Amino acid sequence: TLAKENPRLIYCSLTGYGQTGPLRDRAGHDNNYLSLAGVMSHCGRKAGGPVPQGVQVADIGGGSMCSVIGILAAVVGRQQTGRGQYVDVSMYDASILWNAYAAAQYLVGGTVPDYEAMPLNGGTHYDYYRTKDDRYMSVGSLEPKFWEGFCRAIGRPDFIERVDLPGPKMDALKVEIRATMAAKTFNEWVAIFAKEDVCVEPVLRMDEALQHPQCAAREMVVDVPKPKGGTQKQVGFPIKFSELRPSYRGIGCELGEHTDEVLNAAGGYSASEISVMRENGIFG
Repeated sequence: TLAKENPRLIYCSLTGYGQTGPLRDRAGHDNNYLSLAGVMSHCGRKAGGPVPQGVQVADIGGGSMCSVIGILAAVVGRQQTGRGQYVDVSMYDASILWNAYAAAQYLVGGTVPDYEAMPLNGGTHYDYYRTKDDRYMSVGSLEPKFWEGFCRAIGRPDFIERVDLPGPKMDALKVEIRATMAAKTFNEWVAIFAKEDVCVEPVLRMDEALQHPQCAAREMVVDVPKPKGGTQKQVGFPIKFSELRPSYRGIGCELGEHTDEVLNAAGGYSASEISVMRENGIFG
């Protein structure tokens, strides 16, 4: 309807299941999209199954990313054709996209992915290992040079030739890696691997992550001015430009910040009437 008035209009819809298909009107949340897309059938543990994700993979990682890409692609298309278009983004579709590796395994080779059965989902030494004090280290030493460096750093050069594909031999090796990693504390391993560039990093708590030197260097925590003075720390913009810098202005609203404005503009109440409501505790 709007495009008839303005053919250059770009309109984007971001929904759970898109504008077509039997689920187009169905409600959903992040874990629902990831489940129907098959993601959670191979992201988890053999013994415990799928694990709730602490970040919104489908909503933000998929939906927001695809929306931005879709809108920008439509802008480029409009520059070439003079016409805008409707952009239909589904968080379910985006979740299927995250299966790039696992889906190819099935579509090309006919193999249905399972928990801890692939190189990147726990089927190999690429995994997380508990330390003596119940913290964790991430080990991503896949390439031969990184694997060799990892084995030497943990004092087990005898592991070097034992690296294998997912299977019983790898499972047995991981038992020994776990025992080795559990023999030292988190800080001991952090100190050891700080000197080794072998794709091993600590699993940081949020306070540690947001105070990390790399986080500071990348300006990923910023001070945003408050309207009444002072600042509020927020997560920064992740994309860096050579010519532009982001401008941070919004910190969100305080509880009841717009009460008077809404009641006056939308409700038609006068300032004195709103004052009486406030005195009577109507706003809580």
